[in-house]
Amino acid sequence: MRMPVVLLLAVAFLAAAGVGGWVAADRLIGDDGGGTVTPTPNRTGTATPAVSGTPGASGPALLYREFGSGADTLWIAPAASPADRKSVAQIEHAAEWGVSASLSPDGGLVAYLVLASGSQDPDRGAQAWVLDMRSGEKRHLADGFDLRTRPLWSMVGDALVVRRNGPQAESGDRQITLLHLDPISGDEKELVAEEALELFPLGYNDGVLLYARIKGAGTDFVSLGASGDVRGVTSVSNESARDWHLSPFGTHVAFLARQRTDGRIAMRAFVVELIPGATPQALSDIAPALNAGDHFNPVWREDGTVTVGRTPAEGEAAAAAVSVSLVTGTAEVVQPGPAQGFDVPVSWFPGGRYLVVRSFEGASAAEPGREQLTIIDEESGRKAVGGQGDVEFIGWLPGGSR
Repeated sequence: MRMPVVLLLAVAFLAAAGVGGWVAADRLIGDDGGGTVTPTPNRTGTATPAVSGTPGASGPALLYREFGSGADTLWIAPAASPADRKSVAQIEHAAEWGVSASLSPDGGLVAYLVLASGSQDPDRGAQAWVLDMRSGEKRHLADGFDLRTRPLWSMVGDALVVRRNGPQAESGDRQITLLHLDPISGDEKELVAEEALELFPLGYNDGVLLYARIKGAGTDFVSLGASGDVRGVTSVSNESARDWHLSPFGTHVAFLARQRTDGRIAMRAFVVELIPGATPQALSDIAPALNAGDHFNPVWREDGTVTVGRTPAEGEAAAAAVSVSLVTGTAEVVQPGPAQGFDVPVSWFPGGRYLVVRSFEGASAAEPGREQLTIIDEESGRKAVGGQGDVEFIGWLPGGSR
């Protein structure tokens, strides 16, 4: 499953006439099939040699996956010197379909969804597995999930939120169920089932699950209590929003939506407080540096600022990401920026200093050019992570934790 989708979906989103347009495009992107059959994993998995110490244990490290046509490789790399990487595991999958993975809160487990050999149904055919980072053991949990949704860990790491799709109606809606999955036993518990175009789990705030719901009428953020009771609904767009991220305090969501500006439709970053009736605020209203071009993937820093990518302005060769303070209204360019092209923010290390970005050499979402996963170190510059192409960040590991 090749995943330069942040940019490709932005193009699809702009071209769509309505909500269903980008949803349909989403399902086509990366679905390039392939006829190579790889071995089917057994239910206990094949043990991978245990990690014997994190490279660069004096500082934080990142976990990322490198796509392969029949198997993905997971790597740990120190943030200060990502070239000193170490292989953690290889995960076999159906030809041309990579894994969707997330790291547990304590950094000890990786939950992942994968299509087994011979399967070509990303909507309903994904298996859920857990990889133990210490022992290398892989454990199969359950089957029948949506590969396009990343497993979401609970705040204490005792459950995973995954998505299962039902049949699709002519309207485009389908029955979608979000489930709690026990990472040890594989036991399932239904959280919510709705007819919608899309449901995506976003995160937790003090035990309350937040998920995005997309229907024909637009996009809502829904807060769900532990007993399945709806705590609140915040409507944010009459179309389909995307690239949403919950703030560190759990009170706001940053996201992308279409906005007409300067005679054109552009992808723009917004922030909304999670209360009924709240009005989303465009980051371009706060930061004039964001008034031109399209925006990409607004992510939060621990201090509550929002960092957003942008395309270069007319006549410019490059555009660095911009961090915007919602409190002071100030904006700061993230340096050092790219020499050419633009950065799409992915994740700040919780302690600051390091920002992972997807760096593109092109000038627009329509023509992004070559891609390189990159760490911006505010103290020592930019460093490439892995090779060019399909390399995806999974999570942060504190120094000395392995």
